[in-house]
Amino acid sequence: MRGMWIVLALCLAVPLTGLRAEELEGKPVLIDGDSIVVAGKPIRLWGIDAPEMNTREGYLAKRYLRTIIADNAVRCVDQGIRSVGEIMAKCYIGSVDIGRVMVLSGNAREWKQYSQGYYSRPAPPAPGFAPNGAAPNGAVPNGAAVTR
Repeated sequence: MRGMWIVLALCLAVPLTGLRAEELEGKPVLIDGDSIVVAGKPIRLWGIDAPEMNTREGYLAKRYLRTIIADNAVRCVDQGIRSVGEIMAKCYIGSVDIGRVMVLSGNAREWKQYSQGYYSRPAPPAPGFAPNGAAPNGAVPNGAAVTR
């Protein structure tokens, strides 16, 4: 029994530097406004919370996410946290943070329990996106006017 505690202590003492976060890439399948499936794995978009699908706002959030992603592949970087069996990951189209676009557009709120205010900090508009969160294909957040 004492040997088991020593092994556990050694495992906890080993630094985790050098471990790389898992990255998944591919065309996503949308579940709702903050959940997708990439490469067969369920992903929860890190740091955001979209309305539930049984509401009008939830339907609009999913529709906006579908518009953002369009036919693009996404790259998701595992943040090392799990939520009800889903990998919590920051997902990108190129260098564009999908979670940030969802929050800026008003289709999701920042989930500060996980994000620690990450999306509350100012960030420059992503290349190809308007300051109001409009997607490159012209999609705008729930009726907002596009300012270019």
